[in-house]
Amino acid sequence: MGLCEATYGFAFAAILVTMPQVMAAHGVGQPVIASVTALATAASLGSFIVAPALDTMISRRAWTLGLGVLVAVLVTVLLAIPPASVVVAPLMAIAALGLVMFSVSLGGWLGAALPKDLDDTIATWFTMGNAGGFGIGALCQYWLINTLSPRFGPLAVGLITLIPLAGLGLIPMPDAGPKAVRESFGTLARDLSVLVRQPVVLRIALLFAMPCAAFTLTNAFGGLGPDFHVSAATVDLANGFGATVVGMGSALLAKWCLRHVHAPLLYLGIGTLGAIFTATIIGLPHTAPVYLLAVIGENMAQSMAQVSQGAIQFGSIRKGSPLAASQFGLLGTAALLPYSYMQALDGYGYHLAGNVAGSFWMDAGVSLVGCAILLVPVLHWMRRGKLAAPDDVGPDEAAPVGEAAPAC
Repeated sequence: MGLCEATYGFAFAAILVTMPQVMAAHGVGQPVIASVTALATAASLGSFIVAPALDTMISRRAWTLGLGVLVAVLVTVLLAIPPASVVVAPLMAIAALGLVMFSVSLGGWLGAALPKDLDDTIATWFTMGNAGGFGIGALCQYWLINTLSPRFGPLAVGLITLIPLAGLGLIPMPDAGPKAVRESFGTLARDLSVLVRQPVVLRIALLFAMPCAAFTLTNAFGGLGPDFHVSAATVDLANGFGATVVGMGSALLAKWCLRHVHAPLLYLGIGTLGAIFTATIIGLPHTAPVYLLAVIGENMAQSMAQVSQGAIQFGSIRKGSPLAASQFGLLGTAALLPYSYMQALDGYGYHLAGNVAGSFWMDAGVSLVGCAILLVPVLHWMRRGKLAAPDDVGPDEAAPVGEAAPAC
């Protein structure tokens, strides 16, 4: 069921990888490509603003299926229009927002509908679906567009996007149905004010927003080949097929680890060990084998961190929650924040040092500090059960919707 998230990964590859490739091949300048990609990424951060709509009016299955079909259509149109068209930027932004809404709808549905003892398993397959879909998309979409006709290439990509949606029929409906339109919009502000003041939500949002385990160097490796004297073919292979296989394998390893270590502690542990690994790379010679080691290690750490993060996220949603998508969207937005500012900090580190060592030092140092700051609070919260789903804690931790919740 978590593999339905492959729709998200596959379609996002069209936005972040394939469409930029198509634009570059048609002579669109790199600054323009970077700006429209940044706009699409920024648009996805607005998902929490509209996520509450996913808890209203129609069923979670209808929302998820409808959004999945919508993004498949948007991706098809995006890849079919002229790459230099003025509608490319807004269409990419709308598609990116639609994709995040799809992921939020699916995640909220899974978190509210399935037994809580399956949270670790859901998080694992959710991450694998994302990573696998993105990797397959990055590897095959540009080839499909160039091999097939201009009409059937984008259409093939859109049809493949729909395939994982077949698994939606396996997901049970949660106990709580969608609220009526009058009730939805009449109580929406009140419900959200309660949600954002729930202590468990605030604690997890703080944990995710801190720079503990983003490992954003994975997004920079495509441009670091010259620093390690690596050929373009090796860069493509390592960051395409290699990163996908490593990511999916690491997700399964993280699932095994979650049998023995609680998710919040595993999250901080991966962040700490990953940062130490990052710092270790600095002292090694900048050769092709070291580049491959860095790509494998960073992608492995990122994938394991995402699984543990997902386990925390799913575990925070009580079964049958009427605000499951809203909560999933809020925590998902918090989780995206480090990917934004850490990438900027890594670039600043490169600028300060004048070479790749600056990026590695910045990434490792900031991550270690973040993990150190949160270690004591997280251990305290875990001992008191304050990172658990509201169903599993006392009334002082989870006020029902419409009632005030105490501060942290």
